[in-house]
Amino acid sequence: MNRTIQILLLEDSPLDADLTIASLKRSGYDFEIHRASNREEFYSQMQARSYDLILADYALPDFNGLAALDHAQQVCPNVPFIFVSGVLGEEVAVNTLHRGATDYVVKQRLVRLAPAVQRALKETEERTTRLAAESRLRQSEDRFRQVTDALPQMLWLSDSSGRTIYTNETWRRCISRRVERWCDEAVLHPADHKRVARAWDAALEQNQPISVECRFLYAEGAAYRWSLVRVIPLAMFDGERGWLGTATDIEEEKQREEALRTAEKLAVTGRLAATIAHEINNPLESLMNLIFLIKEESRRNDKLRNFIEMAENELLRVSAITKQTLQFYRDPATVVEIDAAAILDDVIKLFTARLYSKSIRIDTHVDRDLKFDGIKGEIRQVLINLVNNAIDAVTEEGEISIYVRLVKRGTLNMVEIVIEDSGDGLAPENIEKVFQPFFSTKGSHGTGLGLWVSKGIVEKHQGTIDISCGMTEKGPRTAVTLRLPVRSQVHIETTGEPAA
Repeated sequence: MNRTIQILLLEDSPLDADLTIASLKRSGYDFEIHRASNREEFYSQMQARSYDLILADYALPDFNGLAALDHAQQVCPNVPFIFVSGVLGEEVAVNTLHRGATDYVVKQRLVRLAPAVQRALKETEERTTRLAAESRLRQSEDRFRQVTDALPQMLWLSDSSGRTIYTNETWRRCISRRVERWCDEAVLHPADHKRVARAWDAALEQNQPISVECRFLYAEGAAYRWSLVRVIPLAMFDGERGWLGTATDIEEEKQREEALRTAEKLAVTGRLAATIAHEINNPLESLMNLIFLIKEESRRNDKLRNFIEMAENELLRVSAITKQTLQFYRDPATVVEIDAAAILDDVIKLFTARLYSKSIRIDTHVDRDLKFDGIKGEIRQVLINLVNNAIDAVTEEGEISIYVRLVKRGTLNMVEIVIEDSGDGLAPENIEKVFQPFFSTKGSHGTGLGLWVSKGIVEKHQGTIDISCGMTEKGPRTAVTLRLPVRSQVHIETTGEPAA
């Protein structure tokens, strides 16, 4: 300590004060003494400046050392306080230490004063240094928590054995539970747990970072979500080896990847269907010609002719289906004028067998002169999805009503297509979710892609699509409302697909 030591001396005897100062000079410190001889002076000196050390007599005429000690502990509790007294017995001395005094020296042995002062100042300096270091550490820890809690990723720290010792706010919010290890069975998908646990154990053994993809069980909604986990070795604050781990949510990326794979499968299926339809169509034409010739030769046999006509009708039906399949795939991705009534009739014909098997009554209220711009194949795909959903939703002898009309939205003329069914409807919390990819209310029977794809097509055509559920005079009704501009500039994305 190179600076001048500020010492407050509480002593009413000038002679004893001089003896004390003389003893202090042996300590080797450069000091400045501020003397107080009574209560008022002591309080005044305490208020006037800060001190590095307080020396006090135990007994004064109108004051005592214990009262001075109590006051000092209230005003400056970290300043060492040493009693220097001639009337300090052993029991009293021990009591002063219990009350918070740093040390005591009897006036008959002032030779102990310098070492006592040196020890007190050294301990105070060490304590001050330690407290400052602890304060800096707390500030550093606070900054660390603030930074990690602000991260969108889940973050955790593990000790050298792999035990989790810290988690950030994102982890606590998403997982909402304490775990011994970040890859505990309670928080990972059963299909991922063993694979990830083996990777983590190997990383611990080899002290190597790992990067794995796995599904965490989120507290909100109890749903599993994909995350990219990275864990790296880390030197901890105490010098021990530890681990820093982060988990970045990649659920949406996984859904997009799955959607792309599904779209590719659908594209391959479409090409295959078009190829099959093309190959079937040729022998069908030959069969139709043969049946025509047989029918001409069997004019006199009414029963045989009736059977041949039935076979001809079924072949015509198969031929129509193959032509519709080819037309669906070969529709050019160009904007054309679409006849609303005609395209709706084509779609309904595709579902004739299903409508008949469930005894579903379908009522159409269509403006037969209504036409609008769009990509024909994509609009047909949307209508197929919506009609198919309506058929799935209704029970036997249910009802489906379809309305097609011209409406005005601001300055725009729009075609409004409403497909209404008598099914049980949707739960309110599911209405917004039905347009999300892979969300389905059909269980294993649905892909969860139909409405998502339909919404994308409608928005591409600068239109809107929404769903409403409610009670009517006829009972519960679910209505899907599709609105498309009569005249639209649709952005065409070329796929490079060859014509089938």
